[in-house]
Amino acid sequence: MWFVATKKEVKEEFAKVKSSFQERDQNFKELKKEIDDNKLKVAKLEGVLSVIINNSQPKTHKVSINPKQSLGLIEKKVMNRVRRSKKAIVVAEIVKIAPSMSVIEMFEEIVLSKGLCSKASFYRYVASLKSQQSQLIPETKTKN
Repeated sequence: MWFVATKKEVKEEFAKVKSSFQERDQNFKELKKEIDDNKLKVAKLEGVLSVIINNSQPKTHKVSINPKQSLGLIEKKVMNRVRRSKKAIVVAEIVKIAPSMSVIEMFEEIVLSKGLCSKASFYRYVASLKSQQSQLIPETKTKN
């Protein structure tokens, strides 16, 4: 009933087991190499994605908004209304904050922070307001 294996048969079986473990180890090495390659690819894709996301997010120092980036009809209509009344909005903002700020501070607030208009437009609006105020309020003459 009991079968007793010879040394030769045991060595052959041991060799088979050893070769199967070597094949398994080789497969593990190949899989590990593929995993490392995939990790590198994922890292590259994450880097590209972060660059794309950072470039697509609006920055505070941008001056104008591209209407082509808007998605819907409602957004386009709102952008058209704002674009038509942009000067009035900017001038109203300048008049509102003018008593408490200098021109440079207003520039930083309106152009750089809020992005309501360009630098040239801002200074054009300020010059226009100054000329309107000088027409409305005549300068007092001093007696010599």
